[in-house]
Amino acid sequence: MAEKERGISNGTLDGIRSTLSSYFGWLQKEGLIEKNPCGNLGTIKCAKVVRQPYSSEDLERLKEGCKTLRDKAIVSFLLSTGCRISEVCGLNRDDIHFDTLECKVLGKGNKERIVYLDAVSAMFVKRYLNGRKDDNPALFVGKFKERLEPGGTRIMLKALERRTGVENIHPHRFRRTLATNLISRGMAIQEVAAILGHERIDTTMKYVCLDKSAVKNSYRKYA
Repeated sequence: MAEKERGISNGTLDGIRSTLSSYFGWLQKEGLIEKNPCGNLGTIKCAKVVRQPYSSEDLERLKEGCKTLRDKAIVSFLLSTGCRISEVCGLNRDDIHFDTLECKVLGKGNKERIVYLDAVSAMFVKRYLNGRKDDNPALFVGKFKERLEPGGTRIMLKALERRTGVENIHPHRFRRTLATNLISRGMAIQEVAAILGHERIDTTMKYVCLDKSAVKNSYRKYA
């Protein structure tokens, strides 16, 4: 059946298949069922969508489109650290060390890691914090000076998308952009994985969109 007729993509179907197979596999391993009913189901072929990072022009438009210093600080922080939106919203002021340009983040599975700020993002965040009049320990706050929630950040990014015309603005795209930029500049994939909080290298590779011309030049250099 065609994707359009059934109203669901092959990629979504394959994700459901994978989830069910893993669940039934666990049940079988625990001795709760005799056979995994999804064991013989093959992967569902689907077209691979290349998720592009932000271009340099996109990033300039995003920064120029920010209406407030807080929004500019958030955009710069996302790009510099590659943090998940839930991680950003969970940060406190004292998690950032401006002297070393480091930030302690509590990621998935309550695992701590260190991410890094560049000089520009640190400048915007410091200016934003210096202009705050509240005593909330949260790094970023909303309109009523309460800790900013992921939903509020997404609303801000969608408004930025409408103002700037930059398409598909979402937090994970900042992670993808950071990973791509770091790899293209020569950082080891293992180090990029550590910054993003990935346990598996193949997860990090899904974030990276390498420039074809750069790959070609590297091949000519090392072949």
